[in-house]
Amino acid sequence: MNANCNKCKHYFITFNQQTPKGCRAFKIQSAQLPSVVVKAANGGNDCLGFEKKKEKERAKDLSDSRYW
Repeated sequence: MNANCNKCKHYFITFNQQTPKGCRAFKIQSAQLPSVVVKAANGGNDCLGFEKKKEKERAKDLSDSRYW
């Protein structure tokens, strides 16, 4: 399974233009997706730190008058 950094809770965007992508689990920042860096450093194995983000909770009932 290829880890998709965009769906991982450890992935973040930095303010550094040269290393704009980061991973909190492995404490790395790079120009490439962190999963690519981890895979290269881990002998071709996929990222083991991947944890799926929780889905954002939406309003339970959008027809509720409080939201309109």
